[in-house]
Amino acid sequence: MGRVSPERYDSLGRRVPDRDGSRAEAALRAASAALTPNTGSEVTASTTVTQLWQLYRMHLVKKDRAENTLSNYDRWARILVSQYGFRRIGTDEFNTAIAEAFLESVAENHGRASMLNARSMLSGMFRYAVRKGAIGVNPVREAEIPENVAAKGRTGGAAHIETEDLRFILASVYWSTLPCPRKLTKAEQKRGIRSYTPPTVAEYCEEADLADLIAITAATGQRPSQVLGLAWPFYHRKKKTIRTVGKVIRVKNKGLIRVVKDNDPKNPQGTIVLPDFAVDILDRRWEHLQARKRENPPPAEYDVDLIFPSFDWTLRDPVNVNHQWQRVREALGLPDGLSPYAFRKFIALLLDDEGLSARVTADVLQHADPAMTQRKYMARGRLHYNAAEIIHNAVMSEPDHLDDLDQDRERKRRAPNIWRDSGG
Repeated sequence: MGRVSPERYDSLGRRVPDRDGSRAEAALRAASAALTPNTGSEVTASTTVTQLWQLYRMHLVKKDRAENTLSNYDRWARILVSQYGFRRIGTDEFNTAIAEAFLESVAENHGRASMLNARSMLSGMFRYAVRKGAIGVNPVREAEIPENVAAKGRTGGAAHIETEDLRFILASVYWSTLPCPRKLTKAEQKRGIRSYTPPTVAEYCEEADLADLIAITAATGQRPSQVLGLAWPFYHRKKKTIRTVGKVIRVKNKGLIRVVKDNDPKNPQGTIVLPDFAVDILDRRWEHLQARKRENPPPAEYDVDLIFPSFDWTLRDPVNVNHQWQRVREALGLPDGLSPYAFRKFIALLLDDEGLSARVTADVLQHADPAMTQRKYMARGRLHYNAAEIIHNAVMSEPDHLDDLDQDRERKRRAPNIWRDSGG
């Protein structure tokens, strides 16, 4: 089996020669390991990284991990195996330094978010090996996360918005007369297109059936995939509640599917209470969809009565919805970070500002761990005027017993060293 040295280039784009043949040897051993999968189920000290990944992936499939999770992990595993697949896990061939080198490589080429995802995959692999008794310590546990990673695309998560921002957005998607031109591809930008009269923001949102979707997303704080999976049988008008059963995702080689799974961390099938404006929107939408069904009946296989179906009564793609929102966002002059997830963060901040506990907010957002709600969704470093007001009132308000206060002042005047002498 012939192998050649993998090409490597320095920061100036110059080819770096493989003077000692180490890269060629590594490529050969990785290819050999990939061609000899582990046919057994035991993880031992002699198990290679390639074999460990194969066994760990089978474990994830048995645990019914999400298709998208497996797809992401497969991506990082291919990189891991190509570089270190031949190394045995029970020796010093794969240690913390090797784990850090792998993570740095992913961070440099794919960005910080991808690196964190790769770290989850790698750490899970070696935790699995620890549980199987093949190794005593997870080498990824002590690996330092690379700092100052070059940004790859937009970073930092969804933006935080205030109440005034949300009111502006909701008013705009229904009534704004600002022009809403379509987003041009790079080829169209270079070639140029003939001028045309774009629709207004409100017209485009009505045409794309986007306004109600944005409003319900903002009202519930649920993920876009969850909102697109909402169905009428789980809406209780009198109780003003809705149950989030099913989420819409795109799976490789399968297309769009609506997933209904117990114990799904991204869709725990919880029931949430709706604000009154959301109830009004859903009631109006119900009437609208009934009229659509009379004019354009759904196909016979339409077995889930979706609240937000496509115009052909099929599932709507969360990616396409996000592209539609990007067009509206640019038309309204909103920042790039204002994704649909910003509405989810808004709910967390609003409830926090009103003094509701993290547990209540976690229930609304359907988080399993309230600590994660505080860590990821509640912004730090904000201006808290209410905190300053509380401090001011505590210091400046007059006490109930002024006579007692006067007596205390006189006692302190006569014995000025009382705090010092008492160690206070």
